[in-house]
Amino acid sequence: MGTIKSNRAWYLVVASLGGALLSATGGCATTATSPSAMTPAETAQVAERECAGVPTKERELGILAYRDVIGGAGTLKETSQVGKVQFSHDRGVDITVRAQPGMTAPWLERVASCHIAAAASGRGTPATGAMDPLLVPGASVRVQETSMGYIVSVRVRDDASASEVSHRTQALLSGPSGPAMAQALSER
Repeated sequence: MGTIKSNRAWYLVVASLGGALLSATGGCATTATSPSAMTPAETAQVAERECAGVPTKERELGILAYRDVIGGAGTLKETSQVGKVQFSHDRGVDITVRAQPGMTAPWLERVASCHIAAAASGRGTPATGAMDPLLVPGASVRVQETSMGYIVSVRVRDDASASEVSHRTQALLSGPSGPAMAQALSER
């Protein structure tokens, strides 16, 4: 009888901790992925936190502040398999950035996060406006280090958003202030 009570007590402790952990992580994911669900004051607080120490140029332009070292862009593909059939969907773009002294993957992610948060809060008007691929609703950014620099992946959830991210990226890179020679990444 004592063992049964002990097992029940242990189960309640584990269930309580698991529930607390699940609710804590669920709150963070909701806040990070849906700025529209936040109040203007909350959005401003997120922007303040994300942009601490980020220079004005990077706040306004995001990774496009480093346009002169952007090497090109390619389609970010996502593949899935159902049985023997494999499906491929566009999910955004991969932007290559050549390495520069002092530049790191965490810094590029921070610049991108600040840029997105500042635009969502209405603080600072992005210089690229409606043509900014980072500002497509629902976009998330991840940065990976490579031997020559970085790959900035701008990912979205649906085909229409992926098309919009791709269109905006190509428009910015082919414009007069884009890189002299944009080289496409091989498709994933």
